[in-house]
Amino acid sequence: MKTIFFFPLFVLSFCQNIYADEEISWLKKRNCQKTEPIQRIEPVQETCCPLLPNCSARLRNVCTSFDLFADVLVWTARQSGTENWAQVIGPGTRFLKLQSVSFPWDVGLRVGVDYGMKHDQWDTLFAYTWFQTKGTDRVSTPFELNTSFTANFYVNNASGGGFKGPLYKKGAIQWRILFNMFDWELGRKYWAGSDLSLRPFLGLKGGWIHQTTHTQWQNPNIPDPSSFGTATENIKNNFWGIGPSGGLSTKWKLGALCSHLFSLFGDFSGAILAGRWTFSDIYKNAVPIVVSIENPSVFGAASMLRGLMGFEWDTSFNTERFYFTMRVGYESQFWLDQLQIYQFDIGLQDLLLTLQGATVDFAFDF
Repeated sequence: MKTIFFFPLFVLSFCQNIYADEEISWLKKRNCQKTEPIQRIEPVQETCCPLLPNCSARLRNVCTSFDLFADVLVWTARQSGTENWAQVIGPGTRFLKLQSVSFPWDVGLRVGVDYGMKHDQWDTLFAYTWFQTKGTDRVSTPFELNTSFTANFYVNNASGGGFKGPLYKKGAIQWRILFNMFDWELGRKYWAGSDLSLRPFLGLKGGWIHQTTHTQWQNPNIPDPSSFGTATENIKNNFWGIGPSGGLSTKWKLGALCSHLFSLFGDFSGAILAGRWTFSDIYKNAVPIVVSIENPSVFGAASMLRGLMGFEWDTSFNTERFYFTMRVGYESQFWLDQLQIYQFDIGLQDLLLTLQGATVDFAFDF
């Protein structure tokens, strides 16, 4: 009799537990985030994360959001070809010393905005990067100093037959690089695991890279030294282009303390820019002799690779309505085919430009 009495109560309790478990599971999926088991079902605030295959990994899982960011760039440059701007030729050509340009560490800036959309929690980002640097070198020798640049080769050698350009005792160079680049990205950040988030993206990259070389030469070894004592040669290698880009941003959670989240991150991307190179090479001395090299413009594609890895700190305030993020990392950008000036002893150059150094990022999400 007692068994018959308790059996309906057991069935009712079992069915009620199944219903509660299913409702909790549905609420977890609806909010796209982890929740602790609850004893009582409460009304849940409507979110903008429906039943997506991969839950959004935004800091604020809301319909729309804005993320303003600014990066301080402490970079140095290396341009292939600068290690041979001049050569010291010893007596009887018994030795040859190559002169190279050294670039200092300079400060640049990257600013942008990231807009989080309602549709499937996609986001779109726009950024602008500015960096400028100047490398220098000078040399003074009792021997002879030769330059690799083309216009000097034709001084007192209009026919270009054999090496008859003047050699010098002193030389100096200033090599300037001006980097301006714009980026637009469309991506989505989602959880690939309990502590790993990914953000694949596609976009466009465009801008210009201008390189200007200013050289000064003194004490030429020409038959009549009184004809001129100094000379200059100025060279420009200017590039602009635009093309598709793509990449992957990653983030690994290390741990959390109160409202602070600590992570490692890695951003990797690449682009191919269709663009145009323009050149100029003008030599002047006090005679005056002016030699102008007219190189035709080059239309082609410039490829680039970028990597940024480091440490990230996120914190929230005002009941998680706002987030502040700070990232510190090491960034490298490799611009292939960037320097394409012509040198008489080598021909058309096709040389790599590298930008690398520390990147410190500050972001405000609201």
